[in-house]
Amino acid sequence: MTAGKEPVTVACTPASGSTFPLGATTVTCTGTDSLNRANSCSFTVTVARTPQLTVTKFLAFGDSITAGEISFPVAGIIPQRGGLPNFLLRVVPAASYPSVLSGLMTARYTSQASNIVMVNEGLPGEKARNPLTQTRFAQAVSTYRPDVVLIMHGYNDIEDASVLSDTVNAVDAMMAEARNRRVGRVFVVNLAPPRPGGSNSRPASSVTGFNERLQRAAAGEGAVYVDIYSAMVSAASTYIGADGLHPNEAGYRKIAETVLAAIQANLEVR
Repeated sequence: MTAGKEPVTVACTPASGSTFPLGATTVTCTGTDSLNRANSCSFTVTVARTPQLTVTKFLAFGDSITAGEISFPVAGIIPQRGGLPNFLLRVVPAASYPSVLSGLMTARYTSQASNIVMVNEGLPGEKARNPLTQTRFAQAVSTYRPDVVLIMHGYNDIEDASVLSDTVNAVDAMMAEARNRRVGRVFVVNLAPPRPGGSNSRPASSVTGFNERLQRAAAGEGAVYVDIYSAMVSAASTYIGADGLHPNEAGYRKIAETVLAAIQANLEVR
């Protein structure tokens, strides 16, 4: 109150010290001076729930892109055809999308940070269509008993379009295996865009063709389809490394952020 005569008393509704419920609450405060003149103002108090997950045990399963393999350019060697440099491949576990995702989750879900478990079962060079891959997947689910499985597989299989359906069927079999073993939720992550010119680049038509089939398979299994392709394609040269296939550190972080958004949408307490 301006120009009021002292003393001025202030009363608010709800009163100072009240407990506020979740959501927005309007608070109105009225000041009254010694001449019984009054004036009021209002403001909003918003209380948000601390983010929490319904489940906390995750298994990430896949090939080298789950493991966190990165292509490092090699200086002093003639660049490969297409202009990208030659490279060495090395697994960097701390840069892998499961590792980055785990860090993002513990930062967001602070009250559950000590309970969040992220197992990385990425195996470089593995093909989804290999029967041993199905065995390895079943063993991983049986061993770790996760609440959630994150599957990203198929890049090593799709050298040509003739195997797209078989590769999707192999990933579909993993989704079905997880469902049969009572895994609570299955997230299936599509393939990242290739970077043209790399020696490991896959044809863009094979990647998009696989992703389209994978989306239909995920819907059929009731799995959450995570579209990292769309999140990365406009800046593939920023996110994909020198070999044209494996993400760099920025790419793995982008994958982790995209998967986290899907987790927020599907696994947070409402």
